Amino acid sequence: MKILIIDDSYEIRDVLRLIIEKHNHEVVAAVDGQDGLEKAKAHHPDLIIMDALMPKVDGFTFLRNIKNDPSLNTIPCVFLSAIYTSNTDRKLALSLGAEVFIPKPFDVETFWKEIEPILEQEKQPFTRMVEDEKEFLKSYNQTFVAKLEDKVKELEVVIAINKQTEEALQKSEAMFKGLFESSPDAIVVVNHERRIVSVNKMLEMLFGYNRDELLHNTIEVLMPGRFWKQHVEFRDGYFSKPAIRAMGACCGLFARRKCGSEFSVDVMLSPVITSEGTLVLCVIRDITERKRMEGEIKRLVAAIDQSVNSVFITDAKGDIEYVNSMFEQVTGYPKEEVIGRNPRMLASGETTHAEYATLWETIAAGKTWRGVFKNKKKNGQSYWGNGLISPIKDENGKVTHFLAIQEDITAKMQSEERLKYLAAYDELTGVFNRTHFVKQLNEWISYAETNKRTGILLLINLDKFKLINDTYGHSVGDNLLRNIAGTLKEAITEIHSVHKDKAVEESIFIGRMGGDEFAILLPSRDEKEGTSVAEYIREKIETFRFAEITGSLTASIGIVSYPRQGITAKDLFINADAAIYLAKELGYNRIQLYREGDFVLEKMRSRIAWSGHIQKALAEDRFVPWFQPILDLSDNNIHHYEALARMRDVDGRIILPGSFIDIAEEMGLVTDIDRVIIEKTLMVQVDLCKKGVTPSFSVNLSGKELGDEWLLAFLRSRITATGADPGRLIFEITETAAIRELDKAIKFIRELRSLGCSFSLDDFGVGFTSFRYLKEMEVDYVKIDGSFIRKLHENKIDRLFVKAIADVAKGMGIKTIAEFVENEEIMRILREYGVDYARGYFIGKPAPDIAGMRIG
Repeated sequence: MKILIIDDSYEIRDVLRLIIEKHNHEVVAAVDGQDGLEKAKAHHPDLIIMDALMPKVDGFTFLRNIKNDPSLNTIPCVFLSAIYTSNTDRKLALSLGAEVFIPKPFDVETFWKEIEPILEQEKQPFTRMVEDEKEFLKSYNQTFVAKLEDKVKELEVVIAINKQTEEALQKSEAMFKGLFESSPDAIVVVNHERRIVSVNKMLEMLFGYNRDELLHNTIEVLMPGRFWKQHVEFRDGYFSKPAIRAMGACCGLFARRKCGSEFSVDVMLSPVITSEGTLVLCVIRDITERKRMEGEIKRLVAAIDQSVNSVFITDAKGDIEYVNSMFEQVTGYPKEEVIGRNPRMLASGETTHAEYATLWETIAAGKTWRGVFKNKKKNGQSYWGNGLISPIKDENGKVTHFLAIQEDITAKMQSEERLKYLAAYDELTGVFNRTHFVKQLNEWISYAETNKRTGILLLINLDKFKLINDTYGHSVGDNLLRNIAGTLKEAITEIHSVHKDKAVEESIFIGRMGGDEFAILLPSRDEKEGTSVAEYIREKIETFRFAEITGSLTASIGIVSYPRQGITAKDLFINADAAIYLAKELGYNRIQLYREGDFVLEKMRSRIAWSGHIQKALAEDRFVPWFQPILDLSDNNIHHYEALARMRDVDGRIILPGSFIDIAEEMGLVTDIDRVIIEKTLMVQVDLCKKGVTPSFSVNLSGKELGDEWLLAFLRSRITATGADPGRLIFEITETAAIRELDKAIKFIRELRSLGCSFSLDDFGVGFTSFRYLKEMEVDYVKIDGSFIRKLHENKIDRLFVKAIADVAKGMGIKTIAEFVENEEIMRILREYGVDYARGYFIGKPAPDIAGMRIG
C-alpha cells in the first residue's frame, strides 16, 4: 500500500520511512502541508500520517481540506504529533476526522500496532465534518493559543535549566571531578592530539559507546565524517588561542552516534591547563528537542502572524503589546501606532457601557469572552469583528495578558443586510419580489378565508416590452421598469387617498413578478372597484411619458376576484394570466376581467398552466435528452445519434415533446429547452470521449432561433467550455422554417459551419420547391420527411419521390437521411436508391443513454 508522510522534520520522515518500508509498504514524503495536499491529490495514498504544526498549511487545516474533498475524504488520516495542551490537539484532530492521534516520541512497535488495523479496515467517507466555519475557527484558535502558551512555558524551563548548568560549569576546578560524572550533559576531554582522554557516563549513554571504545580514539569518532576536515582546521586554531567557547557560540553543530544516526548539539569548550599540556574540556548537549520546540514556536508565531483573523495581545491593564499583520490590514493602523495603546482606540461609539462592563467582568474572572463588536478603522470607516478575548495566566494562575482574536465579518454583515432586503424586495424596482408577494398573498388569503373577505388581484403586463429592450437596450428597459414601479406606487397612494373615508384594515401591496410583469392586491374590493382601479392604472401608464423612448408605453391588465375566481394564489395567477393573454389577443392596452366558462379564456388558461409546467421543469432541471441511433446504410454501423427532448414529470413519468413543444414555442420557452438539451448532449459526448468512445450527435433547433445571436454566442461558449468536438455535432432545423426565413437561415448555417459543426435540413420534401435553395444554404444533410418513408414499400409515388431526392442530393454532395424506417423491405429500397442513413424504430428506439449501442 502507499502511505503519505507529511512532516517538516527530515529526521521524523526518515524514521517513519524505515518503519513503513520494513513492513513492505510504499512511502511518499511531503515536507509541509501544502506539499502534502498536492501529493495527496497526485498519488491518492491509502493512508496519510501527518504532523500538527507545519509551514504553509498546518495539519489541522490539511485534515479539514482532505475530509471536505469528495475525491480524498475516504483516505484514513493519522496525527503523529507532540501533545502539549491536555488533549486539546487530540480532540481537535479527532473531531476533524483523524483515525487516531499518536503522541511523539513514540515506540516503534506500539506505533505499528496503531497503524496496521487502519490499513486493513474498509475505507469509508468521513461524514461527521462540522461545516460551521465559526466553530472550526474557535477550536483551531483555542488549540494554537494553548500550544503557544505551553511552548513558551517549556522554553522558559529549558532556559532556566541551561542557565543553571552553565553556572555550575563555571564553579571551581575543585568541584569539577564531583560534577563530571553527575553532569546532565555529555563531557569529553581531548588532548592536543585530538585524542579522547576522558568521558563521563552521560556521553556513553548519549553516543552509545562504552568508555573503553572511546579512550585514546580521536574526537572525530563523535562527529559526522563530512565535518572531519573542517574540524582539523578549527582544532588547530583553537589550540593556538585556547579560550572558553560558550554554549551556542558555534551554531549548526551535529554529532554522530555509534549507530550512525546524527543529532543536533550545543558544545561548550574550556581549555584546561595540566602538567601534560593543555586539554580541552567539551561539554556536549543534545538539543534535538530544543530545536524541535524552537521550530514549533517559530511556526506558531508565523501561523498567528499570517492568520486570516486579526490577533492582538495586551498586558493585564489592556495596553496592546502585539498585533499581527491581519490586524494592520483590517484596521489600517501600522504596528508602531498601536503598541502601548488601549484597544478602545478602535471603538465605534455604538457599543454601550453595559456591554463593555460585561466584557471586562468576564475576562477579569479568567473566562473567555465571545461576541461581535462594531469597530472603527484608522480612516474612520466602520467594520464588524466577531471573535473572542481570552486571559493568559502565569504558573500561579494570575492573569498577565489578554489574547484577542477577531474575524472581520463586515462583508458578511453587509451581505446579510442585503440578503434580508433582497429576500423581500425586487432589487431593480424596490417593490416586493415574486416570492415575498406570493407569501404576503397567501397570508392574506388565509386571513380572508377566516374573516370572509373578498379581494381583487391585478396582473399588469407591459405591452411589447421586449421590443423596447431590443431597440433601446436593457439599461433603458431597466429605467422604464423603475418608472413603472414608481407610477404604480403613486397610483396606490392616490387610491388610498380617494378611499380614505372607507374603512379598509388591510393595505394594498404591489410586487414585481419578473420581467415586465407586476401584481397588485386590492383587499376588500369587489369586481367593480377592481375594474375601476385597473382602468385607472392602465390610463396612468398610457399617459406617462418617458424621455428615453418615443411614443407611449401601454399595459394589458388581467383582473381576478377572490374567492369567486380562485381560492389559492396559484389559481388566481393562472386565471389572471389567461385574462392578460386574451387582452393582448384583443389588441393590447386593455383590461380584462376573468370569466369562468369563456372558451377562449379556458384554452389560454390551459396553455398558461402548461407554460407553468414547462417553466417549473426548466427550473428543476427536468428536461433530458434521449438518443435515437441513425444507421449508416453502407456498413450497418451507427453513424450518429439524434438527441430528442424529453420532459420528466414530477412523478418521474417521461413526457414526449408533442405535449409541450408547440406551447413552448408559443410562450417563448423553446430556446431555453434547446439550450438545456444542447448542453447535456455536449456533456454526454465529452464523457464518452473520456472513455474512448467518439460518437457524433445531431440536435434539433426551433425555427424561431434562426438568426438568434444569443444562441450562437451560447453555442460558441459551451463548445469551448465543455471541450466538445464541434466536428461531431450536427444541428437540424425544419425545411419550412428555413424557407420562411431564408436569409437568416443561410447566415445562421454559415455561422454554425464556421464553428466546425455540420447542418441538417429536417422534414425535407414538405416544401419540395425548396430544392433550388439547397446549394445556397450549404447544408451537409437532408432528412427526408417520414411521410414519404412509412409506405415506401407499398407506394410507387413515394418511391419516385425519395429516389429523386436521393439523386439530386447526391449530385450536390449532400448526404440523405430517411426517417420512420419500420421494416427490412424499406431498408432494402433505401439502399437501392443510394440513401445514406436511416432512422426508425426498426433500427432503434430513443433511449436515455447509448450504453450497449454499437458506435461506428
